[in-house]
Amino acid sequence: MKLRSRLLVGAICSALASAVVPVVASAQSAGQPCSDIQMLQHKCGQQQAKPDKQTKQENKYPNATRKEPSKTGVSSKEAKPLNEGLQAANSGDSATALKDLQPIVDSSSNGYAKALAMLGLAQVKYRGGDTKGAIALQKQALDSNALDNNSYFQALESLAQMYIADEDYSDALATLDQWSKESGARSADIEVLKGNAYYRLQKYPQAVAAIQKAKTLTDKPQPSWDQIEMASYFAMDKYDEAAKLAEAALAKDPNNATLLQNVIAIYINAHQDKKALALLERARANGQIKDQAGYMNMARMYDNIGQNSTDPKADAMKAVGVLKEGMDKGVVQPGLDSYKLLGDSYAIAGDYKHAVEEYAKAAPDAKNGEVDFQRGQMLENLGRHKEARDALKQAIAKGGIKRVGAAWLTLGNAELALKEKSAAIEAYKKAEQDPETRADARRTLKQLGHKR
Repeated sequence: MKLRSRLLVGAICSALASAVVPVVASAQSAGQPCSDIQMLQHKCGQQQAKPDKQTKQENKYPNATRKEPSKTGVSSKEAKPLNEGLQAANSGDSATALKDLQPIVDSSSNGYAKALAMLGLAQVKYRGGDTKGAIALQKQALDSNALDNNSYFQALESLAQMYIADEDYSDALATLDQWSKESGARSADIEVLKGNAYYRLQKYPQAVAAIQKAKTLTDKPQPSWDQIEMASYFAMDKYDEAAKLAEAALAKDPNNATLLQNVIAIYINAHQDKKALALLERARANGQIKDQAGYMNMARMYDNIGQNSTDPKADAMKAVGVLKEGMDKGVVQPGLDSYKLLGDSYAIAGDYKHAVEEYAKAAPDAKNGEVDFQRGQMLENLGRHKEARDALKQAIAKGGIKRVGAAWLTLGNAELALKEKSAAIEAYKKAEQDPETRADARRTLKQLGHKR
């Protein structure tokens, strides 16, 4: 997984599956009808079961291919408990919902009333965490073919949401396709749900297409829609497209810490380190870097830029400043990783003295000899030959060194500086066995008069 990828794709769509609780699809209410998404987000009045002989409400699906049942009313006797039960289900009053709705499901001869009551009980199960039980009841209500079209298509959309909550994205897509085919309608919210499901199935081009279609169906697209599209581009390594969306979103909401981190992640993966660092500095100034990973990633980026420049000191010392700030705040914890990174930063800056100090703090927790090898190199550069020899011997004894030939060669140099010619020759002979250091080791051995 690429640096920071988890931050972006792990959280970017998480709210979509759980942001709203599917609300009971019921019969019509008085006055203007609520949209499906308003129902799903509790943004309209409570639904009322329609008694027999009441005037029909406006059909929101005039182009539907589904034939609506001819009888979709309930008796006056059942209307009151049904309405109260549905309202209780929507408000989270499970006890009342069960008391009013279960008898209708068990004994009513009215298919319409039973279907509405099933939807209410599905809501109760969903709120209680029994998503699979909710799905079964929701499907039973839909399969009864007793619901009016307004209630049917609202319930179908809710079923798709339940599938997404249950991580059954294929069935969610099948349900949403059924909605589109049977309703004869177009809905931005349906397309967004499709985009979410496609994203979860790693079908990123389809996710992008669904979100882009959703944006054409409304003049009020939601920021979360951009997040799905952004994450899809990110997953396809299309960082330029992701960055355009991210930059536009951040311009609208500059104080959004999560969005800021997502933009940074995109820049890092696009290898646009300077842009990422500019945003990281902004986040740092605003106190928005609150974890160790944030500080350490920022320091590594400064080190990377420094290593690729003709004057590495300035950027490497910025890395030191970042790490020290994190440590002073108690965010960056002392330990192997933080001390080693601080040592690396000092080493890149050419400050070998401080590099040695930080490597010495890191070495006791190191499982291999790599840190001691780096410490030994710095000590040898400082002319502290005895300390260098001790560190290098410790490194070799621990093992796991990536450049073992270089460790032996440096050890040979330290021994030679300490006038330990025999020990130096033995070290150079070891270095001679490594292709990386073979030529240097042979040349030095020859100068020492060693005969092969």
